Parts: sequence; C-alpha cells; structure tokens
Amino acid sequence: MAEHDEILDEEMQHMFLQTEGTKILNADVFMKPVHILQRIAPITVIEGESVEHTLKIMLEKKIGCMLVTKNGKLSGIVTEGDFTRRFLSMKRDAAAVKVEEIMSKKLTTLDENDSIAFCLNAMVIGGFRHIPLTNSENVPVAVISVKDIMNYIVDFFPEEILNLPPTPMHTTFEREGA
Repeated sequence: MAEHDEILDEEMQHMFLQTEGTKILNADVFMKPVHILQRIAPITVIEGESVEHTLKIMLEKKIGCMLVTKNGKLSGIVTEGDFTRRFLSMKRDAAAVKVEEIMSKKLTTLDENDSIAFCLNAMVIGGFRHIPLTNSENVPVAVISVKDIMNYIVDFFPEEILNLPPTPMHTTFEREGA
C-alpha cells in the first residue's frame, strides 16, 4: 500500500471513530413517506409523440426518464435504457417511431405516503432507477429517483461525506456507464 493510501485509510478510520454513536441511520429513517424526499416533478409526454421529440426533451432537461400519459393518466415510462435497448435495435427514424412503441408498459408505481423503504425495495427487486408516484386516479404527481434517496441519506452525514479527502481511494480516469 502506498504511503498516500495509508494516510487516507487512517483519516477514514479516525473520521468514523469520531462519529461512531453520534448519528444513527436506522429503520425508522426509511419508514418515512416518500413525499418527504426532494423529488423530481413529473415531466410527461403523451402517447403518439415521436421518440425524437421525447429524446430531445430528455436531453434538454437532463433527465433519465419521462412518464408517458394517455388522457392525463400514466400509461408508461420511457428511460435511457429503453432508447438503447429497444429503439436502437429497431434501426428506424426517430421521428417515425412513437414513444409507446419503446416505453415500458408494465409499471411499478407508488403513492406519496408509501415508505422510502418500500420504494427502495421496489427499486432493488425491479432493477429500477426511477419510480413514478401517482394519485388514486393514476395521474402522475412525481418521480422518485435513486439520486433522491441518496441525497436523503447523505443529508444524515453531510460533514462525513462532504469533507472526505479530495483524492478518492480508487481513481477511474474514464467515466463508465451512465
């Protein structure tokens, strides 16, 4: 182990020893309703819109998914993965393909009062990064993302996470994945 790595390791151990017992991230924290999270307002597109139009909005807004509606009700979700797995394999013009041809129709949705733990469970089991929140009429009210949950967890340890040494223990020089 390099001297630099040993210093970082000692700093990390010291940091966790200082905070041990002072902050608790227990099950109660995750039993709170998802509506307390800073969540993404639903950005929607209606069925019949083109993949080109949908992708353009996602790129402009820098978002990883859009909810698809029909008559104001949630009918699907289109994600970055849908573009890469479904649309690109079609080898068709994006202006000619309708969003409902590539969207995920089988959805897991939550209510604003469902717990953060339930949301995390659904994300892990389903392999989702986004889960729509809908009201009792199936109208989209928000989108919960993994990032929203991570920000919530980080808020419990701002000093410990935001004051980490400037050099990560493992450095990747090229960004991998999304």
